Amino acid sequence: MPPKNAHSRIHVLAIGGAHQFGHIVPVACELARRHPGQVRLFVSTEAEVAAAMAYATQGAAPEVVVMHLPAAAALLPTSMHKSARLTLWAKRLRDAAMILCAERTSTMLRRLPGDCPPILHIPHGAGDRAVGFEPRFRLFDHVMLAGRKDRDRLVEAGFLRPEDCTVTGPVKLASVLGERLGGAQARPPLFDNARPTILYNPHFSKKLSSIEAFGRRLIAAVAADGRYNLVVAPHVRLAKRWSAAKRRAWEALAIPGQVIVDLGSARCNDMTYTLGADLYVGDVSSQVYEFLVRPRPCLFVDARGVDWRDSEDYAMWHFGEVIAPDADPVAAIERAFATHGAYVQWQRERMAYTIDGIAWLADGTPTFGAHCPVQEAADTVERFAGLRPKALAAVA
Repeated sequence: MPPKNAHSRIHVLAIGGAHQFGHIVPVACELARRHPGQVRLFVSTEAEVAAAMAYATQGAAPEVVVMHLPAAAALLPTSMHKSARLTLWAKRLRDAAMILCAERTSTMLRRLPGDCPPILHIPHGAGDRAVGFEPRFRLFDHVMLAGRKDRDRLVEAGFLRPEDCTVTGPVKLASVLGERLGGAQARPPLFDNARPTILYNPHFSKKLSSIEAFGRRLIAAVAADGRYNLVVAPHVRLAKRWSAAKRRAWEALAIPGQVIVDLGSARCNDMTYTLGADLYVGDVSSQVYEFLVRPRPCLFVDARGVDWRDSEDYAMWHFGEVIAPDADPVAAIERAFATHGAYVQWQRERMAYTIDGIAWLADGTPTFGAHCPVQEAADTVERFAGLRPKALAAVA
C-alpha cells in the first residue's frame, strides 16, 4: 500500500450542501475502504457530518474535516461563505494527490496562487437545465458523468473533450437503489392509507419555480378533492431563502394523513419521496430523473410561458403534460394518470440515455445489474491519484 502522505491522499469536497452528498460520499467511502487512512472528506459545518456519514453504508468512512470559518466571516453574505472557505482552506485542500468535488465553485482552487493537484468532478444530478452545462467544466482534469446525455451535451458545447470525461453511471441512484429496491422490496410507504400519492417538487430558481403561482392552489385542490395524498417537497435550496415566518406559513398548510409539507429534511434528499410517490408534479428540478427510475405519471407546470418544445433545456417536459399555473390541478392530475401509457416508452428511452446502465425487471423494478457506478467512479479516481494497483491499471 502506498505511504500515507500528501502524494497518496485523496481529498473529497462535499461543500455544496447535503443535497449533493449522495452523489459523492459513496465514492469517498469506497475509496476509504480501498485505502484506509488516505481519504479525507471536507464538509462545511458540524451539522453536515452526520448527514454525510449517513451514506457510509459499507462500514468504511473517510476522515471527516469540518471547514470552520473565523468569526469575522459572519460579516460576509451567506452566498460568499463557500468561496471564503475555499480561499482560507486552499493550502490544506490542495495538499493531496487529487481533489474530488460535486460542485463547480471548487474550481477556484486552480485559479488561486500555488500548485493545485488534479481536480475531478462528479456533477450532482443529471437534469436538463442549461446551467448544468457551462464553461467551468473545462477547469476539471476529468469529469465522471451519470449518462450519455450529459457527455454528449458537454462535448457538443465544447466544454469537454471526449477523453476528458467518463460515463460511470449515477452514483446516488445506484447507491440508493441497491439499498432500497433489492429484489421485490416495496417502495417506502409515505401515508397510512391506500390513496395515490402526488409529489410536488418545485425548483428553487425564482425565474423558473412554480411554487408561488401554483403551490397553494395545488394543496387546496387536493385537500378539497379528497382522493389523493400530497407531498410538497421543493428543492432544499428554495426554503433556505425564506424567512422563518414564511416557512411556518407553508408548513401550516400540512394536513395530517393527507398532505406533507417538507421544506428540507433528509427525506428530501434520500429519494424517500421520489421512490414513494405515484405522480410527479414539478417544473425544472432534476429530481424527476430520480422519480423515473420507475416510469410513472408526470405533470409539469410552466409558470413563465416558456417556448420549451424544441429546447434541450426542457427535454423533461416531454415526460407528461405541461400546464399553466391557472389550470385546474385535479383535472390535470386525473389526465396524468389516465394518459401515462402514451409517455412510458419515451420515459424509458430518455432514462436509458440519461442514466447509464439502468434497466427494468419484468415487474418494473429498476436494476443496474452488474454495473456499479460507485466502483467505476472510484476506479477512475484511483487512476488519476496514482493509486490504481499496477495489475488492475494494465487491465483497465
